[in-house]
Amino acid sequence: MRAAVILITKAGHGTISEAFIAGLPMILYSHMPGQEDGNIDYVVKEGAGVWAPRPDLVVATLRHWIEDPLVSKTAVKACQKLARPAAARQIAHVIAQAIDQNTE
Repeated sequence: MRAAVILITKAGHGTISEAFIAGLPMILYSHMPGQEDGNIDYVVKEGAGVWAPRPDLVVATLRHWIEDPLVSKTAVKACQKLARPAAARQIAHVIAQAIDQNTE
């Protein structure tokens, strides 16, 4: 992801989290109904990407971001603000503490 400038992807939570960490603005084109609905809402509301469920919308958004780099730079800043690069380590620490407490 570090080699990319824009990510066009399905609204999967793992991919979105990695994109945040990489500062990679997203064009979300698909999702798993129910499970990933909130991901779309969150990315769009926070300004880290857009929802473009049709190919013409993907192309229009990509063209707009290329023609006006300030728009995509704003999304990059939103991604960087939302990034939680230490989240996996923090979760593992909490789980390890819970296990330690249950074995005492």
